[in-house]
Order: sequence, then structure tokens, then C-alpha cells
Amino acid sequence: IDALDRVVKPKMKRVKRFLEKREPKLNENIKNAILIKGGNANATVTQVLKDVYFKKRKETRDLLRTSRIKSEMLDDQ
Repeated sequence: IDALDRVVKPKMKRVKRFLEKREPKLNENIKNAILIKGGNANATVTQVLKDVYFKKRKETRDLLRTSRIKSEMLDDQ
């Protein structure tokens, strides 16, 4: 209820629930990521993207192979 102390007290219960949901959480939700390697990326950038991918394997989508990216882009059209 820290957020409620900093702002004007809500007059309606619905507003109070809304403000409580917007408060900072102790454990934030998992964020998803898409890793895309550009066509001119050097070996260092590629290695960094691979390292991030292996650390966050459950929450990432690996688009490091350019041929797969181009084929997916062509399929969408």
C-alpha cells in the first residue's frame, strides 16, 4: 500500500484495486525476448546473442540464423 500513501486516497474500491495492482512487485513477471541477428553482425555480437539465448532459453525465441529470418519474412507476405 506504499503507492496509496504517495497519492490522494482513492474514493472508490475499484480505483484502490487498480492502484494496488500497479504497485511494484517483489518478484516481477518473466519478460519474453526475441533475439535477432542482423546481416552484418560481427562474431562478438553473435556470441553475445547466443550467450543471452542460452541463459534465458525458456523465455526467448532464437532468430539468429539469417536464412530462417528471411524465409519467415517471405512467408508473411
